[in-house]
Amino acid sequence: MRKGFYARLFAARAVLSFLVVILLLMSGILRVAVIVTDDYSAVAAEQSSYRINISRLRGTIYDCNMVPLTNTELKTYAAVSPTPKGVMAVSRCAEGESLENALEALKSNKPTVCAVKNTIDSEGIAFTTVYEQTNEKLSACHLLGYTDSSGHGVSGLQLAYDALLYSDEFVSANFTVGGTGDVLNGIEPTFQNDMPATNSGVVSTIDINIQNIAETAAARMNSGCAIVAEVATGKIRAMASVPTFELKTIGESLQKPDSPMINRALSAYSVGSVFKPCVAVAALEKGKGGHIFNCKGSIEIVDRVFRCHVLSGHGVMNLQSALAQSCNCFFYDFALGLGGESIYKIASSLNFGSKIKICDNLYTPLGSIPKLQTLGNDGALANLSIGQGNLLLSPVSMLTLYMSIAGDGSYYLPSVVEKTVKDGVENLYDTGSPTRVMSEKTAATLREYLKTVITDGTGGEAAPTLTTAAGKTATAQTGRYYEDGIEITNSWFCGFFPAEAPEYVVVVMSDSKLNVSTASVFAQIADGVTEIYSENVENDG
Repeated sequence: MRKGFYARLFAARAVLSFLVVILLLMSGILRVAVIVTDDYSAVAAEQSSYRINISRLRGTIYDCNMVPLTNTELKTYAAVSPTPKGVMAVSRCAEGESLENALEALKSNKPTVCAVKNTIDSEGIAFTTVYEQTNEKLSACHLLGYTDSSGHGVSGLQLAYDALLYSDEFVSANFTVGGTGDVLNGIEPTFQNDMPATNSGVVSTIDINIQNIAETAAARMNSGCAIVAEVATGKIRAMASVPTFELKTIGESLQKPDSPMINRALSAYSVGSVFKPCVAVAALEKGKGGHIFNCKGSIEIVDRVFRCHVLSGHGVMNLQSALAQSCNCFFYDFALGLGGESIYKIASSLNFGSKIKICDNLYTPLGSIPKLQTLGNDGALANLSIGQGNLLLSPVSMLTLYMSIAGDGSYYLPSVVEKTVKDGVENLYDTGSPTRVMSEKTAATLREYLKTVITDGTGGEAAPTLTTAAGKTATAQTGRYYEDGIEITNSWFCGFFPAEAPEYVVVVMSDSKLNVSTASVFAQIADGVTEIYSENVENDG
């Protein structure tokens, strides 16, 4: 009995001792874990990173030859530690306001980033280069558009492709700091997202060489636009609108009375006589191109007198001479014989009065053309025949008529984007299929007729010296007046070159008092593009 009791007591004590040992071991393990955790926390507290953003990353817009149109300025930045060596180093490579701001931060024992004019090899300072958009004049500024302070697109291609171009990442400088927040000596700053641009972008149809030519020529006008497009593809190689704006003065530009922020290439205007070839197409397609009319300076339609711009009259006119001399009375009578339906059908096939999609999320304005039922009124039809009345079209919209005549009678819708690139994957922009407006014979006939506008008619100033050309002039009434009582008119020249085998269509429009003719702007563009083409041929040879 006694032996059994002691045996059970010994066993119980052994179990209790074992449990105590286990508890002590667990306590030791927990204590070690706490110590290790505290050590790591101390290390983390003693060493962390301080970040300064330099510039926001954003995708690049290129011309058709992959020349960057945005992110064009390569700037060098220095990340400077608040040390004596850092202060000495930045004083040797920065200047002006950039240096002053940097020294002010360094005096407060804060790291800083500043733009520099050169790089040096020194402790306490590190350098990176960043591609940014310059604040100076931007080529094709109206088409490209601009971004706001948050980095999002506000207008143009910047807005249309913002989802692709926008990035919430920054190029930044990172400084290693201690637990007190002071930069640790001996550890150089590093950079994050240190790259030229993001791997997303938009390749436009713009050719920067042709764009520069168009901008130089258009700058001679007080306000207006000039567009250059390829006949065979509808791709817009230049789109210049004046006056222009600079990125650094957008706020001021928004308040200016000459409205420099408006893209006049994508605004609707009265078109006037550049519409007359549309009437000619309708007639030739119906076999009525042989019309003859004796212009005496005016014609009575219903109970109203419609006048020609030559009050004494042009005399006997046929279709070719009427186009060359821009005889209004001929076209009044011509349209009445054709009927409104024929003209309306051709105008509709040209997308007149409809929005034209020139790339994703970017369209021409709707504009306006008279409704078919209103053209049963002879007065409304007479006004339409010379491009007046309820007819408003954008300069881009006018491309379809002149591309059709310059080509084989058909056209591709105008476009401003070749492709997009995202994460290295290209996506071509779909330009669709060509739309046939007229026969090849009609197009060839009108090309010959429009040559005489320059050689024997109202468009003599459009004659280039390095090539041949054809086209049509216009001075469209708007029914609006300047303060001095002079009527505001929209002046146009729409044409193509070379005349025999057209490659480019050019539309020039001025919406202010003329200081130079739109025809002479056309000639300057035709010569400029021809000269570049000739140089390229010589270089290739």
